[in-house]
Amino acid sequence: ILIACYNTLMHTKTMAAPAIRTRITSLFGCKYPLVLPGMSWISDPTLVSAVSNAGGVGILATGPLSADETRNAIRTIRSKTDKPFGIGTTLLMPGAEANAKVAIEEQVPIINISLGKGDWIAERVHDYNGKILATVTNAKHAQSAIDSGADALML
Repeated sequence: ILIACYNTLMHTKTMAAPAIRTRITSLFGCKYPLVLPGMSWISDPTLVSAVSNAGGVGILATGPLSADETRNAIRTIRSKTDKPFGIGTTLLMPGAEANAKVAIEEQVPIINISLGKGDWIAERVHDYNGKILATVTNAKHAQSAIDSGADALML
């Protein structure tokens, strides 16, 4: 199914469906309330930009990337789309802080944080009007993410 969706996104110039207005589309500035999660080795610049160009929000997986690779991937995405996109950072993973700092320096529109307290990220991202999407697994973590500055939650 993923390959079929990927092929469709890669070969679709325009989508015939009308835009859908929701709180997510208003918050992220996308056409459809669809978010590609940052899946390691799958959510690469090509897929991220294709999803964003199709009207959703693509999230780059930074877990397997170094800070330099993350910066290059962000710049590659920007060369392929002018639509909203994001990066994902799993805060408990090695290199996550460095990748988050790169995303902030590059002013990535949406940063998806998970498995850690991201208040320092939210503060910096909000300085340039970026958005924080926090991935959570329970009500306690959801409240903590909101208290730390998350603009939206992904379950």
